[in-house]
Amino acid sequence: MYAALASSLLAAPCGRQQFSVTTRRSVGRGSVKRIELRRCAAPEAEQQVQQAESVLSAANAAAAANAGQAALAGWVRRKQFDVVALSNLCVDIVVPIDELPPADTESRRALLQQLTAQPPPVEQWEVGGNTNFLIAASRLGLRTASVGHLGRDVYGSYMRDVLQAEGVRQVEPVADRELPPELDQTLLCFVLVAPDGSHAFCSRFDFGPWPLLSFVGEQQLPKGVAHVLQNTEALFVNGFAFDELPAATVLAAAATARQAGAAVFFDPGPRSWTFTEGERKDAFEAMMDASDVVCMTEDEAEAVTGLRGAEAQARWVLGRPGARTEWCVVKRGAEGAVLASRSCGADAPVFRQQALRVDVRDTVGCGDSFAAAVVLGFTRGHSIPAVMALASAVGAATAMGQGAGRNVASADTVLALLQSAVPGCEDGRHKDALEVLHCALSSMDSN
Repeated sequence: MYAALASSLLAAPCGRQQFSVTTRRSVGRGSVKRIELRRCAAPEAEQQVQQAESVLSAANAAAAANAGQAALAGWVRRKQFDVVALSNLCVDIVVPIDELPPADTESRRALLQQLTAQPPPVEQWEVGGNTNFLIAASRLGLRTASVGHLGRDVYGSYMRDVLQAEGVRQVEPVADRELPPELDQTLLCFVLVAPDGSHAFCSRFDFGPWPLLSFVGEQQLPKGVAHVLQNTEALFVNGFAFDELPAATVLAAAATARQAGAAVFFDPGPRSWTFTEGERKDAFEAMMDASDVVCMTEDEAEAVTGLRGAEAQARWVLGRPGARTEWCVVKRGAEGAVLASRSCGADAPVFRQQALRVDVRDTVGCGDSFAAAVVLGFTRGHSIPAVMALASAVGAATAMGQGAGRNVASADTVLALLQSAVPGCEDGRHKDALEVLHCALSSMDSN
């Protein structure tokens, strides 16, 4: 196809040769031929050049869309882990309450002290934070690990047991020294639920001092942490990492993973509004510069870019000065998602994915689950439409459950959603997504 298209363009009746065609490879982590058009001269050929560019833009988008088919058979695991999540390990504790507490800081601080001293029974506990991502990724067939902090307390033991049962293969301590009891505590987040279903959160994230894990040094990463980061295909970082760890530690982790060949994924999440000035803004810019893939909701992207509209936001991220980001995904809830790809070219259309229609019970953890599918697709070079269809199904499957943690999407629910979407799918992306998921699940213990 590409050779024929190039030949027809070069043979077009434009007088002297008005443009040349070259090809190069690379879409995501896969390999695909992409046509580039370079103008040579002659204003009288401008209309023909524009028409040719339109054809090429469509061809490049089609190339990216089909880029992952060979990956289904040709992918080979090179590292010990498929993805490592950085920090943000916390236990969520659901607390029924007659009425939500006042918004003032002192009332909430007093409530936090009371709840911490007299925690509810274990039946009201659930793992939270980055465990949503880790569990979803494990259920999709990825080998997962975490670098973070779990205290030597009942909450840390609880989370270790849950993560092990869910297939998370390692939790590497982010600090390499023994801590005094007052520091060696697992982070907790109390989810306060009123009789009418309204809810609020109460945790140390609200009060600081920041970074919460102040005992983590800003200098060299511990050897165990560096080893884990050097042996993963991908590193996933969310915005809460900058609340827990010194910014220098977060950026050092990203740099270590990148230097070892890993892809870096960044989802600033609800903390997007806190990176607007000072040192946090500098750290945010550095993290964006280090990221291969950025995922945000449309509201979060507006806070980051100052723009409205998912397409404009995604293109802004790719167009940042010095940016190396290959994909930017903007999640739009019930309206689906948009993905812009650097390899498709600045003028190529963005990829769009409609949300699957399901009975939504709870949206907590949907974005984390969605990100797990994006990591799978990007690192293994699958086609963008298939990745988007899979991510949409994983997010929808999580929305059908109540709460996050162990309630995020199961592989069986995702498979059922994709299968139900195949008959009405015009471009075959849901069928391709099924193949991607089957391949991932079958390869989890291979190589």
